[in-house]
Amino acid sequence: MFFIIQKDKIETDPVQDAIILDLLHRYRYEHEYEFMSIEDFYDEEDIIFSIQRRKKSAEDFEDKYRQAIPVGSISFVRTFLQIFKGIEYENAIEVPPILRTDRFLKRKYSIVPVWEIPRKGEFFVKDATEQKKFSYKGNLEIGITDEMFEPASSEFDSSIRFDYDHLYQVSEVVSILAEYRVYVLQGKINTMSVFAGNPLIFPDADLIQEAVRLYAAQSDSRRSFSLDVMVTPRGTAITEVHNFMSLGIYTVDWDDSLLYALKDGLDYIVNHNTPQTEFSNFDAF
Repeated sequence: MFFIIQKDKIETDPVQDAIILDLLHRYRYEHEYEFMSIEDFYDEEDIIFSIQRRKKSAEDFEDKYRQAIPVGSISFVRTFLQIFKGIEYENAIEVPPILRTDRFLKRKYSIVPVWEIPRKGEFFVKDATEQKKFSYKGNLEIGITDEMFEPASSEFDSSIRFDYDHLYQVSEVVSILAEYRVYVLQGKINTMSVFAGNPLIFPDADLIQEAVRLYAAQSDSRRSFSLDVMVTPRGTAITEVHNFMSLGIYTVDWDDSLLYALKDGLDYIVNHNTPQTEFSNFDAF
């Protein structure tokens, strides 16, 4: 396999970079890689005279880049997808539809259009269409303003605005005792890491196994993915699912199965990239 590794270190995760580079070195007779900057995806133009630089096209690169697996920040991967795959961005999955039941959610949870975002109360609000676009947790009367629902005043307006073409997660704020990331490779649980809270409070293993089994059986499931879970006073709940193209690595013990998981992540985006769907269980609480 051929990987392109982002060399702009400001946006990338240094731990993940070190792990992946170590694997590529250890398995260097099986895999190839090179470093690229996000700037390499754009024409070299004088930015003083060009407000928007032109992205290069796939024809501007050698054929091997069409089959490359990008590793880097969301903006780096997104630009790669736009140029080489004709995909604007990776759709967020959040909690997949098959797991949107009381057993796995254990909280008020919804995926709704902009106009259904509440204007008061304590909630977690997040862009559920595009990765890492917007999130807020707390009192909506403080954190959500009228201006955010209005269109931008000009092309230079960089203030936060809701996108009316996107769906947003609105969910109940719950007390989290511990959070874990479960890494699933080729449909099987590989390892699990605590990344927040009390590491002595363990999640429900049976619930995790059932969630993995149900999601892995879906026709559009990623073959390799992570499942984030939280332990609350109500029990273990699913937080969200991530593709291996867009997740943090909280454990360091890997072999080249991680490299194949990255390939699975790209394959999922190219072959499925399932759009987000609306949902709400607020009436059940």
